[in-house]
Amino acid sequence: MNSGVINEMNRQFIPATEKANIYSDNRTYRTCAYCRVSTDSEEQMSSFELQNEHYRNLAGKHPNWDLRHIYADEGISGTSLKKRDEFNRMLKACNEGEYDLIVTKSVSRFARNLVDCVSIVRKLKNLPNPVGVFFETDNLFTLSEDSELKLSLLATFAQEESVKKSESMLWSLKERFKNQRLLMPEPYGFKRQRTPAGKYDLNARLEVVEDEAVVVRFIYDAFLAGYTLQSICDILHELQIPTKTGKERWLPSSLRYMLSNERYCGNVLTWKTFTSDIFEHKKKINNHDRDQYLYQDMHESIVSLEKFEAAQLLLDNIKHGVRALHPMQVINVGIFTGYVPINHHWINDDPNVYFEASNSVDRMGSSYQIRKDSLSKFDLRGFQVVRGTTLTARAERPSLTINDRKLSFNTECVKAFHDVSHVQLLIHPSDRRIAIRPCSKHDVHSIRWRTGNESNIIGKIIKAPYFSEALYKIMNWNPDYQYIVRGTFLKQGNERIIVFDISSAISAMYVECEENGKRRRVLLCPDEWNGSFGEEFYDFIIQNDFYYIKANIMWNSQSTASPISNGLDLELPDSQSLAASVEKLRSLNMESE
Repeated sequence: MNSGVINEMNRQFIPATEKANIYSDNRTYRTCAYCRVSTDSEEQMSSFELQNEHYRNLAGKHPNWDLRHIYADEGISGTSLKKRDEFNRMLKACNEGEYDLIVTKSVSRFARNLVDCVSIVRKLKNLPNPVGVFFETDNLFTLSEDSELKLSLLATFAQEESVKKSESMLWSLKERFKNQRLLMPEPYGFKRQRTPAGKYDLNARLEVVEDEAVVVRFIYDAFLAGYTLQSICDILHELQIPTKTGKERWLPSSLRYMLSNERYCGNVLTWKTFTSDIFEHKKKINNHDRDQYLYQDMHESIVSLEKFEAAQLLLDNIKHGVRALHPMQVINVGIFTGYVPINHHWINDDPNVYFEASNSVDRMGSSYQIRKDSLSKFDLRGFQVVRGTTLTARAERPSLTINDRKLSFNTECVKAFHDVSHVQLLIHPSDRRIAIRPCSKHDVHSIRWRTGNESNIIGKIIKAPYFSEALYKIMNWNPDYQYIVRGTFLKQGNERIIVFDISSAISAMYVECEENGKRRRVLLCPDEWNGSFGEEFYDFIIQNDFYYIKANIMWNSQSTASPISNGLDLELPDSQSLAASVEKLRSLNMESE
């Protein structure tokens, strides 16, 4: 038998599966369509409806297409998959095996990002139940054998088209801003004139809506007076003042935007943010990355330029841990004359700023002449006052422990102010004293002391790394040690304070015990204490005149701190003017009802 002759009896023909063909009548494709319009304007809404109708008619011309759903995204760019909710829903349904075919207009409608487009098509093709994409205008079906190269080329062209459009848009914006053709949305407090057709008049200036402008002025005044953004939101909610969109709750982020929006002082700054990545749609603050123009007096202002600039200064200070318009303030009246409120968040460890602030106050009016014979009927020269730290247990007196990271107050301090929600920490660097006094949560540099629902009395820890470092420099302390200071609780009428003489602080360090390996704190005796039990009687009294001499005078311990001038000429609103503003808002709200 000739070996070159094939024996038909020994051969069985097994045909290949028919290649995917969307025009074949041998298979029914479970089909969905995807359409997208680039903007959500009214003009594009008709395009959106037309696309829906188009796909229904197209499916009707293909009997083997079982059109089950039309997915559509409105007003979403095709350069990224983010926020394309319908598109992502469609992909999820494909992964779950619901469809065999996706029909869409073109590659540019599907995705203008080359990487996204190719990777999505490949994933759909490699599913257990492969899903093909048919790009109608490109006449490309992704399950065909020659689709890969065509798709890559078309996706590249679509991506390049997006880049060109982005460049064109950037040029258009640049020219608009240069020629004072500004984009003018309606922020809260303003309105824009509309054309008879109901569209915004692009050439019209912003006009003030007085009922809303009153709210804007209150927000600026309260913020500059020291109120937090959240507390202002709470006040607006209590007054039942709705937001621009009609929501009941205001957000601190919305107030921050209002406080930093130059339109409220009549100016317009162009190109404050820009899209740094057209495919990821990442927004970036314009820090000299794009040309900007500042147009002044473009419309009627709601707040003055000085007040707006003050708000910017305060916003910047808050970023650096200073919740006040002026970073340094000082008390110039009462028992705490010369004391400086401590901001434990402030990122500044320079001790000189505390000395400069304290020394800016004239203390002549609060100094007293002390006659030694008025302190005792006997001549007590040569006698010493025994140091309390050697006789008194820590738990019996207020105590403050200071290290390079935090201030720790013992339970006696907390007991003294058990019913106080907020306190101020004060320092007098020259007198070497730290004090605590109750305050309102709205006061400058207020610190949360206790919440209203706390039942247990526990110590209070305040993290203050920068202030601690400044304090170590003021006192010339060893940074390897921590320091313990005994305090004195004083009361006069309704006034309560705790004062710590930090010049009498005892240093301490932790050592490891040989017996159990645990660390314990060991107090260190200063060298100057050798050979004595305490301080000379008269020196001790004079140094502690705060406790002995001033007990019979009016304390005025709640005197507010005054800002140290930083060149900003602005009269800040007081509590009475703010209260009047609140009542005005309340009355306006009642009238609107």
